[in-house]
Amino acid sequence: MDEVEPVHEEIEDQKEKLISRISLWVSIILTTIVVIWYYNENPPDSPAVVKMRVFFKENNRDVMKFIDLPRNEMIAFAYKKKHPFYLKYVKVSESEKSKLSALIHISTDYTPNQYWFNLFFAWVIAFTTFWFLGLMAEACIILMRRNSEARVKNYKLEKEQSEREKEM
Repeated sequence: MDEVEPVHEEIEDQKEKLISRISLWVSIILTTIVVIWYYNENPPDSPAVVKMRVFFKENNRDVMKFIDLPRNEMIAFAYKKKHPFYLKYVKVSESEKSKLSALIHISTDYTPNQYWFNLFFAWVIAFTTFWFLGLMAEACIILMRRNSEARVKNYKLEKEQSEREKEM
C-alpha cells in the first residue's frame, strides 16, 4: 500500500505569516531609521528663519519687487519701508543675497508646519517602498520554496514509478 505524505499546509501558512510579519517590521524599522537620519541631517528651520519665511509669504509682492530693483532704488525702498529685512538685504554680500533670494522664492507658499508634513509623508513614502520591496522578496521566497517542493515531489514520484517498472 502506498504511503501518503501528510499535508504540511498549516506549517507552510505559519512560515508565510512569520515571513510576512518580519517583512512588515523590517519595513517599519528601516523607514524609521531613514526618517530619523533625514531629520538629523536636515533639522527644522530655526524660529528666526520661520518668522522670515512667513514675512516673505505675507509680503510676497513687495519683497519680489524689492529684489528686482536696481541698487539705488533698492536702497530708497529699504529706507522707505524701514523693515529690518530690507535694510539688511541692501548691506549683505552678493552670496548672501543669492541665498536670501532662493529662500524668498521657495517661501511663496510656505506654512510653518510644512516641515513636519513633509517629514510625515517622507515616512509614508519610504514605508510603502520598503514594504513593497519586502512583499516582492517574500513572494520570491515563497515561489522558490514551492518550486523546490514541487521538484522534490516530482523526483519522488519518478523514483517510485521507476521502482514499480523494475518490479514488473
